Amino acid sequence: MVFKDIPKFVINLERRPDRLESTKKELDYLGWDFELFKAIDKNSHVGCTYSHTSILKIAKERGYKEVLIVEDDCTVMPYAKSLLNKIENECKNLEYAIFNLAPTLNRPVNRSENSPLLIDISNFPPSGPEHRGIFATNMILYHESSYDDVIKIEENENWRFYAIDDYLYQKVYQKKQSYCPILPIAPQLGNDWSDVSQQMCNNFYGQTYNWNLYSRTKIPTEFLNINENKKFKEQGIHKEFIYEN
Repeated sequence: MVFKDIPKFVINLERRPDRLESTKKELDYLGWDFELFKAIDKNSHVGCTYSHTSILKIAKERGYKEVLIVEDDCTVMPYAKSLLNKIENECKNLEYAIFNLAPTLNRPVNRSENSPLLIDISNFPPSGPEHRGIFATNMILYHESSYDDVIKIEENENWRFYAIDDYLYQKVYQKKQSYCPILPIAPQLGNDWSDVSQQMCNNFYGQTYNWNLYSRTKIPTEFLNINENKKFKEQGIHKEFIYEN
């Protein structure tokens, strides 16, 4: 798993050039190139879902073994490059169906038995009725073994209007082995207009808060302020990820 070499697509609505420019800066920070995918514009989660499945069809046609999809509302964490490098070095033979680089945790999770750098999002500890699931697809890596399972969302009338993240949690993660990093790589932006929910959202706060609520490994306080993170990135500073048990 060499993240820089994996084919990448950025999903962007043509009417949101501001988002595209923002995402380009975020991926430049990681040293990643990408291909632009013009988002399917349906003013709801349906457009996002069909954008993902359309890219997976492209990946199948081109024979990509894996493909990384980036939605245009993410912000890279200053420790991301360090953590990704450690995952590359320590998880070289990892077998996975989906590797969600920055999910929203809405339920208790287990660390992976395969690596202390990973969380297992296929096998969960018990949860209560107040716990929903694992959501968000702002930066997500699909292995070819998952392509058809995800594309199936288009084929079943009962699934067709699922949000992509809910569908993955309900129908894929618990069927095929999937993971996320021990800390999120690129949560969603804060204080930004959501074209899906048609309102201003601070998803950065929600994702990072929930992460520290449900994960044993907490995001260090210095990275919980999105404006301070921006300063690190503007200066080209990559913070070291230090693993603490």
